[in-house]
Amino acid sequence: MERPPFLPRGPRVVAAIVALSAVYFAAGKLGLSLALVNTSATAVWPPTGIAIAALLLFGSRLWPGVFIGAFLVNVSTTYGLGSSIGIAVGNTLEAVVAAMLVSRFAHGARAFERPHDVFKFAFLAGLLATNLSATIGTTTLGLFGLASWTDFGPVWFTWWLGDLGGALIVAPALLVWATERGELFARPAEKLALAITTLVTAVFLFGGTQELSINREPLAFLSFPVLVWAAARFGPRETTAVLLVLAAIADWGTLRGFGPFARADVNSSLLLLQGFMTVAAITSDGLAAAIVDRRRAEEVIRSTEHRLRTLAEEAARVREEFLSIATHELRTPVTSVRGYAQLAQRSLDRDPN
Repeated sequence: MERPPFLPRGPRVVAAIVALSAVYFAAGKLGLSLALVNTSATAVWPPTGIAIAALLLFGSRLWPGVFIGAFLVNVSTTYGLGSSIGIAVGNTLEAVVAAMLVSRFAHGARAFERPHDVFKFAFLAGLLATNLSATIGTTTLGLFGLASWTDFGPVWFTWWLGDLGGALIVAPALLVWATERGELFARPAEKLALAITTLVTAVFLFGGTQELSINREPLAFLSFPVLVWAAARFGPRETTAVLLVLAAIADWGTLRGFGPFARADVNSSLLLLQGFMTVAAITSDGLAAAIVDRRRAEEVIRSTEHRLRTLAEEAARVREEFLSIATHELRTPVTSVRGYAQLAQRSLDRDPN
């Protein structure tokens, strides 16, 4: 199992739990401000990503921070003690199970360094663990009379897709920016161009600069070249940053009826947008990891080639030394034998008998 890269100890654990609960609460209030189908179910839920990233980076011992934050968010929204505890249990289990599975099967906080780990993360933390929170949360709402059982399907799907977006858009950005050690300010001109292009693309698509209708949904794919640029030229860190900017502006615009996913029903608009953004996240994060993995393999090949070339040159030098020494050693006794033969020949020449 992958060990968390930043493991707090002693009093720092308590401080980390308090900080996590505060951040979770703030992000949760922001998410629930966009709740439309139910006061406790929203299509935009960043706390899931914050919780998963925190447990992967700092260890599962911070789970009380998730529970406290989730409880406070819901009790301040519904004012129901029992329902808030039930929802908090589901949110906490979601984060703990996601962190445990990703640590066990996808290299933990470094899941975005290899493409197969990216897809494992998407399945384990995104598709699988989020079912826990959505199922427990929606069931809790039904049991406490906060949602009709006939609305179980729409509420569950909204809850699940909101958590999925948090897991696949927010968590990767936090993990990559916390663990990647590359040069942050390398190629500043190109990074500035990427940032400007990202903003222009996002505002063009979702900023209300023009009327977009249901017939213009394919225009959303104009964001893909920007993501490919970030993945191919830079890496996971810049790719996740572009995703966050696109998602934030897209959420803002869609809520105001702008963009290719805008509908009369705002919740449906957000669900369509979240579905698109999660697919974009998996695709671009996987591409970025594949390119980084290829560069890493090329570096290993170059290093191995250099080492083998050095060994070959050393072997050639040793061979030349050996041949030189061997030739000298062989030549010395032959010279001695020749000298003795010449002496013997002279002796024979002097002796007439």
